[in-house]
Amino acid sequence: MVLRATVETSHNNELTMTEERKITTTPVMEFYRDKCVLITGGTGFIGRLLIEKLLRINVRQIILLSRPKKGKTVQERCDDLFGSVVFMNLKKDCPTFVERVKLVDADLQHPSLGLSEESIEYIVNNAQIVLHAASDVRFDQALKKAIEVNVRGTRDLLRIAEKIVNLELFVYISTAYSNCPQAVIKEQFYTPPSDPEKMIQLVEAMDERFEEHMNKTVNEFIHPWPNTYVYTKALTEDIVRQYGELLPLAVVRPSIVIATNEEPISGWTDNIYGLNGVIAGVALGIIRIMHVDDKNKADIIPADIVVNAVLAAGWETYVERKLDRPLPVAKSNGELKGAEKPRTKIYNCVTGNDNPISYEKIYEYSIEVGKHCPPKKSLWIVCHNTTQNKYLYEFYKLLYHLLPAFLIDTYLRAIRRTPRIMDLYRKVHKFATVIAYFANGKWAFENENMKNLRERLTPDDQIMFPCNIKKIEWTDYFWTYIHGLRKHIANEPLENLNEAIKRHKQMRIVHFFILVAYYSLLALLAFYLCKAVGMLVF
Repeated sequence: MVLRATVETSHNNELTMTEERKITTTPVMEFYRDKCVLITGGTGFIGRLLIEKLLRINVRQIILLSRPKKGKTVQERCDDLFGSVVFMNLKKDCPTFVERVKLVDADLQHPSLGLSEESIEYIVNNAQIVLHAASDVRFDQALKKAIEVNVRGTRDLLRIAEKIVNLELFVYISTAYSNCPQAVIKEQFYTPPSDPEKMIQLVEAMDERFEEHMNKTVNEFIHPWPNTYVYTKALTEDIVRQYGELLPLAVVRPSIVIATNEEPISGWTDNIYGLNGVIAGVALGIIRIMHVDDKNKADIIPADIVVNAVLAAGWETYVERKLDRPLPVAKSNGELKGAEKPRTKIYNCVTGNDNPISYEKIYEYSIEVGKHCPPKKSLWIVCHNTTQNKYLYEFYKLLYHLLPAFLIDTYLRAIRRTPRIMDLYRKVHKFATVIAYFANGKWAFENENMKNLRERLTPDDQIMFPCNIKKIEWTDYFWTYIHGLRKHIANEPLENLNEAIKRHKQMRIVHFFILVAYYSLLALLAFYLCKAVGMLVF
């Protein structure tokens, strides 16, 4: 299959995606071509992008581990998956691509991933590459389930990988914040917060009473990690470290993953986690105040950059394990002793060093683009404010969120409709509390391994697997990003854009009069309060 990409040679001879070129083969493509790849988390955000890219570069087969969810069978979930817009271009080029995907029932929460003996045997005899993208990403997940899925699930997958007859590669996708108590995060393993095996044994022995107690005291237990997601990721990395002595392993740590830049379609995302949720909330007029340091660097990275980094890192791991292995040495009896394999390499897939952007700029770009493509279904116009002071944040939260929500819900009750705005803001504030740690924290990420990998890629591989964040122009990216959120998250077609712009103009006029009335009322209340206090004094 001939793939098309665009490139341009700039003044420093770096390649960017602007001139059309046809590429049929590259070293990275050849490594994956005709391979059988096992993928976990394939129905997730990163997972489906990995599947699309691997099918596009002609892997022989993908073994997709999946589980029933929300009343849907594995087959129904995968039908939904391949009906996604992500696979639209692939369908045109290769209508039968689904035939190269083998579905396997699995559940990371269960021991041995809930795999049948038959499925394990198939994996052991056929898989060559394992890409482990699955994890429970909810920050507020109960510790028991987070350990079962993220820690034990990874350990059991590694145990299966040990048995794979022709294993060439295992890539574990972690997070740049797995060691967030550290101010400087290097591309290395750190001492875990607890012994991961003992934590697995602990949750397996939990009864309901102990689990309930643990849930109440979990914040103290996992401190200084802020949530169970990053805590269990730190535990998991130590398990990966141990298996790295036996298996060809690589770890990729992306930072805050957001919508795609280019591939397979620009501006695509399927979730409102992290920054996606903040920007969507601001655009919909829901979030009007955030507890964030505007000057802080926001280490954000487009999802397709992460996917390309994972595939490129996998290729480099294979090459280094195959070619850079020291020669065997002779034992005293004359037999050859196998040399140790190179250590597991970690890739911090981050942007802060090479192409930093502040939260202030993110909001500035997002709001500017949003003026040209407002969502029609928004609650109100964009009125976004930020503060570093947590006490001011609580005050503004009351003023900008809770008081208007109370008034709207009171009106809804008066017209016999279901009040819903206060419930909405309870969810918003819970979400805001979770992300405040990352929005206000400061980290320095080292990424020498990632830089060296980019330099090691051939010019054609740099086109086919672009992972150089320096080439991202944030102003252009946010134009793509905001339009993508409108289309894929708000589910609003381009056809209603004129109506949306007209509605927002009308809302701005109403907003002005409401502000006048709102602050006049506050001033009046303040006046009578001062007058009452004055009367009491005198």
